[in-house]
Amino acid sequence: MFDTQRFREVVEPVARAAGVVPWDQVEAELGHELPSDYKWLVENYGPGTIDGFLEVLQPVTKFAPIRLQSRVARSREILKTCVDHGEVIPADPSELVAVAVTDNGDTIYWVTRPRHSPDSWTIALNAARNDLWEFFDGGVVSFLTATLAREVTFALFPRNFPGRTPVTFTAHA
Repeated sequence: MFDTQRFREVVEPVARAAGVVPWDQVEAELGHELPSDYKWLVENYGPGTIDGFLEVLQPVTKFAPIRLQSRVARSREILKTCVDHGEVIPADPSELVAVAVTDNGDTIYWVTRPRHSPDSWTIALNAARNDLWEFFDGGVVSFLTATLAREVTFALFPRNFPGRTPVTFTAHA
């Protein structure tokens, strides 16, 4: 299970929660369920930037570049093209679902194995301009907590990310 209290210690809580999300509609649109930690994160933080660098994709937002459904579809197209051109990726493109992006264009994915057990999904990170893949054995909230608390580091992220503790979360207006 994910630790919401630990996450709130690492990332400043927001003044207002994002509110109700039509999860049944979102999941029907995507064709699969979503992890409960992601739902908690979206409902309690909503659209915004983490430490001025990372954005968790959102199912309901007026900001098209971070809309979950469109980013999932686009990233699958990109991954399929990479595979068609001989690039080796760690899973079938249909098993990689975008969940977050960085200002550098990097993508954080869920590895959707087993498909019908979203709370068991792990994380894969891919650098935008090369074939670097890194992995985290846990869900998105655990990944963010460990990364933002500097308990784990990834070559994909700049050395100055995150910049301070508690990490800032800037909600979109």
